[in-house]
Amino acid sequence: MKKLHYIFIVLFLFSTISGCSLQDPKYINLSVKPNNHYYIDEIRNKILNNEKFTLYVFDTNLYKEIDVPSDENIIMEDFISSLTSDNYSDEAADKKEPYRIKLIFDDKKQYLMKVFDDCLISVSPWDGNFKEDIVSIKNLPLRYNLFDFCNHIANEPLTK
Repeated sequence: MKKLHYIFIVLFLFSTISGCSLQDPKYINLSVKPNNHYYIDEIRNKILNNEKFTLYVFDTNLYKEIDVPSDENIIMEDFISSLTSDNYSDEAADKKEPYRIKLIFDDKKQYLMKVFDDCLISVSPWDGNFKEDIVSIKNLPLRYNLFDFCNHIANEPLTK
């Protein structure tokens, strides 16, 4: 009986040790965010490498997702290139966003941009480890304002 007890304890210990393997932790991240524009830099690098992407605007008031025509995708490249270090913030946005922009690259990497108003957005990937990037867009040119872009896409008549 004592042997059976020891065998049970040894098997239990081996099963718990092998279950806690940290060879390739996917979601355990003990490091800090390198800078306050980490995710914007990822998007910038993908766009500069001419990776294809698709945009969707989600209206949170109507719960309606709208496909953005591919000829309108230039807004993202222009928006990202117009940002400077003064546009980034570490504060948190505590408002509800009227629009969300989903940016999906061909390698299946997805980013979510929450557009709070014509002054503030946040950027994060679907599977990010760090806090989202907070971007102030109040000093950007009007043609790069993502809130106005979302209004334009949401109010555009449907063509078939």
